[in-house]
Amino acid sequence: MFRTIKLNKVFLAVLLPVVIAVGAGVKSTCSAEEKEDAKAENNGIAVPIIMYHSVLLDNEKCGEYIVSLDQVEEDIEYLKHNSFTPVFVNDLIKYVNYNGELPDKPVILTFDDGCYNNYEYLIGLLKKENFKATVSVVGSYTTDASESAENPSAAYSYLRWCDINEMRDSGYYEFCSHSFDMHSLEDRKGVLKKVSESDAEYRHALITDIDGLQRLFDTNCGFRPNTFTYPYGFHSDTAEQVIRELGFEASLGVEEKPNYIVKGDSHCLFGLNRYNRSGLTDTESFMNNMLSDFKTVDPKA
Repeated sequence: MFRTIKLNKVFLAVLLPVVIAVGAGVKSTCSAEEKEDAKAENNGIAVPIIMYHSVLLDNEKCGEYIVSLDQVEEDIEYLKHNSFTPVFVNDLIKYVNYNGELPDKPVILTFDDGCYNNYEYLIGLLKKENFKATVSVVGSYTTDASESAENPSAAYSYLRWCDINEMRDSGYYEFCSHSFDMHSLEDRKGVLKKVSESDAEYRHALITDIDGLQRLFDTNCGFRPNTFTYPYGFHSDTAEQVIRELGFEASLGVEEKPNYIVKGDSHCLFGLNRYNRSGLTDTESFMNNMLSDFKTVDPKA
């Protein structure tokens, strides 16, 4: 288990006067949210979550949201060398809600949008390294791919329902909902409310889209994901209320911060933070930046 220890100069400048004041008998001004964060940090298991998107073979085509298979392999080798153990989001859910267990240094690799290359290129590497991947599927992309792509391209195609079934059966993948058709910045920003919508219309749109994809998963794959991944990281109180009502037990965001997973505290499973893995940086630089938020400690200490 490992916990945050990074303190920058700005944080120290704010913290030290508060500590001095408390020592002099003045009541602390820390907010309830800060106290809850501190409690989670002290009592929870820290879990870094990495966010990937498309995976290609050509190292020359890497970008902010495109990595090469070589980079993923280097990332996995780094994590294994540093004693991290891959887990699913479902392992966090089991730990928090159902008295499950987690390894001392868990890590989650997530892949957004449901690119076909997450299967074509990645499955061999996952099997070789005995690693796991969490894939978030956009329902409209998968529906279109299932209807039109007899010979999908790893460069630009998306997963079909038959691919999802095969991947899930392999034991190396789990799947999340990434909305049916709200992965867009045009009509609305992700799951956010349109300016012209009433509250009732907004709720109806959310339920229709998100539950619609749940039904498609059930029909085509025989299961319903229990984790929702917010498109572009946009979220709202109404959206979270809806996904909870629909039975989701966790959600993924995009803030680059540590996660502290506390047994029995279901709140810590919503809005899980993730570090975007850009293909424009090397493994060591990315990992050093991410893991500087964490410190490895003896879980028995």
